[in-house]
Amino acid sequence: MSIAVLAQVYDEVRRLSIAGSNVAPGDFRLKKLISPLEKSGEKAPVFKKVAESVGKVVESNESTSAEALLDLSTLVNAILYTQGEVGATGDLTPVEQIGQGILPKRTPASLLKSVANALTTTGSGRLELIQESLSQDPFPDPRLLGPAIDALDGSYYEVGDLVEKSILPQYGKSIVPIVLEKFDRKGGAGDARRLSLLHRVDPTGAESIIHEVLEDGSSEVKIVAISKLRDPKNVSFLIEQSKAKGTKVRDAAFSALAVINNAAAAKYLVQRMKEKGHLRSIREGLKTRHPDAVKVLLAETRLAWQTLLDTKETDKNAHEAAHTRLVTLLAALEHRTDKGTEKLLLELFPHRAAITKAEGKLGSKTCAHSVMTRMSECSDKTRDLLISEHETYDDYELAIATQAAIQQGNPAQFYDEFHGYLENAKTAKTKKRAAQSKAEAITQAIGNRVGSIYHYWYETVDKEREQELAQKRDQVDPRWLDLAVKHNNMELIFALARPDHGMAHKAIEAELKKRLKMKRVDYHLMDVLLAIIRSKHPDTVDLIIEAIRSTSKRSMGYYSYGIARLIPALDKNAVPKLELLLGELPDTEADRYVLAVAELKNRRS
Repeated sequence: MSIAVLAQVYDEVRRLSIAGSNVAPGDFRLKKLISPLEKSGEKAPVFKKVAESVGKVVESNESTSAEALLDLSTLVNAILYTQGEVGATGDLTPVEQIGQGILPKRTPASLLKSVANALTTTGSGRLELIQESLSQDPFPDPRLLGPAIDALDGSYYEVGDLVEKSILPQYGKSIVPIVLEKFDRKGGAGDARRLSLLHRVDPTGAESIIHEVLEDGSSEVKIVAISKLRDPKNVSFLIEQSKAKGTKVRDAAFSALAVINNAAAAKYLVQRMKEKGHLRSIREGLKTRHPDAVKVLLAETRLAWQTLLDTKETDKNAHEAAHTRLVTLLAALEHRTDKGTEKLLLELFPHRAAITKAEGKLGSKTCAHSVMTRMSECSDKTRDLLISEHETYDDYELAIATQAAIQQGNPAQFYDEFHGYLENAKTAKTKKRAAQSKAEAITQAIGNRVGSIYHYWYETVDKEREQELAQKRDQVDPRWLDLAVKHNNMELIFALARPDHGMAHKAIEAELKKRLKMKRVDYHLMDVLLAIIRSKHPDTVDLIIEAIRSTSKRSMGYYSYGIARLIPALDKNAVPKLELLLGELPDTEADRYVLAVAELKNRRS
């Protein structure tokens, strides 16, 4: 018996079962299979019975479709069951459970599929898709565990590192046996990530493996093992490794020494900090939080600052060494909030111009910008001083000050202090490009604060996440949106548009129509559509449909993948219009939207 057509029926029944029986009536794919089934039924009566059952599903309505689909599914599965063998020989043994059990999450199938593909395939855009998916909380889901484990061996290291640090740890100790199953201590980058993951989810259990790796592991895996040593007993070994020729080995040893809260480790780090030279070889050790080492770090930073001021640029070797040493030490102050660091930054900030002059050709305000960035991270006191001089800054410095001002949490004061830059971008008669760059810095900072909408190609609008973004948007002074509309700042309008702002709606609609008339539609179309949905534009459904028709007519099918991810966020009243639209589109286009429309139709609220 040829079962190819039955396999097609099975696939369509499975698709409809996932989408929901209420989308089964009139399904055009099933309808196409009736004719070949009837033809096969002339030789094998069972096919005729299947054809009749398919016909009942196609001709059903919402009240009868569930029963009809179940009958068809039962019949097809029964027939296919007779054509194969199931089961396995041998004795059954209980499976040992490690950690907590993990159950599937209520994650949309479209999101699961896109994340699984991003984890297991190649090509651009995968990292962004995975990063965006984290906000929708698809992990830990057992259906994504296999793809995530496979991603550890991927050639794109950024994806592998993200999976090891942020995704697989969510599964806890339960994944230890699966990780160990493929772990090879003489392997490459994938096995190095596996060892790091094992230490992350089960530090105690990983200790014995780490010591085995140190004996005969490959260089890549051994480097990870060195960085994970935490016992003070290992300090002497780490000190020895910190003198190795290999940069990665040294970095691993210093990163471990920086974490170990041990007097011997701190004493060694202090000794190395006081050495002359650029200090790049011990940069990981400079991250230490040991009080004795931090005290010396701050003292060496002051000394390095003065040394660069005193060194003449004509002495190229000495000048370069002094500059590199200061840059390295300032980088080590990242995210430090202690009083000592605060005092140092407040001392250095007034002397930015002098240090920039001392840098000469080696840097374009490198040290000054580093001090400003550290101030934006340190404390309210450092941020207040940083903000107070914003009128003297270039666009890069203004961006740092803007982030600091937003972090201070006073929306009205932030608007009063900084809105003039957007006004000036439109009115400036001289240095217009500089004024525009400063306005762009302000716009980008606000967009980052509320959740920048750029590059949301793979966005599935999630209710909880949208509520969080709406709260962030509401924390921004409402005058920013009025100002954005006044000057047609579309990036800011996209970020801040809200349901009660009619002028913002008009601006977004005009932008959509303008973009759809362009000869070439760029990726910013997705930003416009997302803003329409987020701001609850009164004509949201009609505008989305207009965009779908326009991109379909131009054979721009790649947009359909992004637009389809927005459909489940629409109002359920949109379903009838969308179902009519599916009938107008070519089959290949309709295929990309049908599941999204079904998801919207089946949404509970």
